[in-house]
Amino acid sequence: MANKCISCNNCGHTGWSKNRGNFLITIVLAIFFFVPAIIYEIWRRTGLGVCENCGSDLVLPSNACTTNKPSDVGDLIVLGVLGIVGGIVVMILYALADSAINAYKNRNTPEPQLSQRDLEGNCLRSGMSYYQKQGEYPILKDGKTLALDKIQSDCKGSKDGKYKAP
Repeated sequence: MANKCISCNNCGHTGWSKNRGNFLITIVLAIFFFVPAIIYEIWRRTGLGVCENCGSDLVLPSNACTTNKPSDVGDLIVLGVLGIVGGIVVMILYALADSAINAYKNRNTPEPQLSQRDLEGNCLRSGMSYYQKQGEYPILKDGKTLALDKIQSDCKGSKDGKYKAP
């Protein structure tokens, strides 16, 4: 992990190391690709780090540092928050894309065609409802004809599934 006391073989500086790589890359990865962001952040924090003076990775451990360097827990908190926000953004984008694709598919899908039997069934139901409202169910006003017989004969070969009242 970085923040170790190092001696740089490139510039001769002795002091604290910093993490390899760039935290901005970690942020971008966390927003769009959470698992690669974690892998990248682990890589950044392994090893001795790089010289904070020249950025070289040609460093050796040293015991010459006299002060304590604060930890970088804040970076991990920011990374976790950005990862969660990135996950939410990805889910929202997926939902929007999925709904757009479904809307496009449904726009080009023709209405399902009802069979003749379904059309006649719809007609029978609306005819029965009509005669029940008129108070002529089960026998019509003439006293001899069953309403269901009349409805069946009227609905035979229906083209739209609607009952046409006399």
